[in-house]
Amino acid sequence: MPYTSNPHVGKTRRMAVNDVIFGRKTRSEAARYYGVNRSTITKWIKGAPKDPKVYINTKSSAPHKQARALDKFIIERIIEIRKETKRCAPIIHAMLKEEGIFISLSSVQRTLKRQNLTRRKKQLKLRYAKIDRPRCDKPGSLVEVDTIDFQKADGSRFFIYAVIDIYSRIGYAEYRKGISGNTSMLVVKNFIKGFRYPINIIQTDNGQEFSESFYFKLNKKAIKLRHTRIRRPNDNAHVERFIRTIQEECFDKSLPNEKTVKVKLKGYIEYYNTKRLHLGLKCMSPNQFVAKVMN
Repeated sequence: MPYTSNPHVGKTRRMAVNDVIFGRKTRSEAARYYGVNRSTITKWIKGAPKDPKVYINTKSSAPHKQARALDKFIIERIIEIRKETKRCAPIIHAMLKEEGIFISLSSVQRTLKRQNLTRRKKQLKLRYAKIDRPRCDKPGSLVEVDTIDFQKADGSRFFIYAVIDIYSRIGYAEYRKGISGNTSMLVVKNFIKGFRYPINIIQTDNGQEFSESFYFKLNKKAIKLRHTRIRRPNDNAHVERFIRTIQEECFDKSLPNEKTVKVKLKGYIEYYNTKRLHLGLKCMSPNQFVAKVMN
């Protein structure tokens, strides 16, 4: 009979066995009634508990012992060496060889893992996750960064980094063939070149391009990194809106031509910062707003 996980099958088997045991049906009649083979009814009867109220549940199909399982002595020896020496799997493997026990390194590693004798990898303490969102009262108080992913017809991809200062709305965008922590830092450096104010905090999502390497590189420049909450794009609302503006106004909601995307972006960012009026800046461009407020 095939294995099944149906929760009601135990009760059905019990009913079939009871029908035969108490003489309500013959084995052949029970087989036809319950839609199984006559030999199946016989197997159910042999394996049925004596109590007629106890269901005949499905037993696990897992083997009791693996054909290539390690001997109990070897497992105990691995555990013993680990506890005595505190050494790693390759060293334990070498020590076993010296004792004349020849097993694979993966078997040693697997045994240590099953016995909870492995060390967990140390993870970066997310110090930037504890940073409260700052009050944006001057340029550079908080700068948001994100990426746009474009996929071409042949399956290849290219990316655009978007950077925006929350207070002044000064924006920057840059085409890149790929994304990484190093690339993210290069984009930030290019933004800083045209941004005349010191940056205190950069806020990003939890993408791989904004992980540990990016965090440490920002630290060297005395810039803090703040991550948004997972699956909370509204935390980065300003740069998300900036990305939408780029897609609508610069690329007309279509896939950019990779050959001309650099030139288009450069021209649009110049227009965005110097001429495009912004409702959030009292109908001034970002540069006009900064010139009026900071002077």
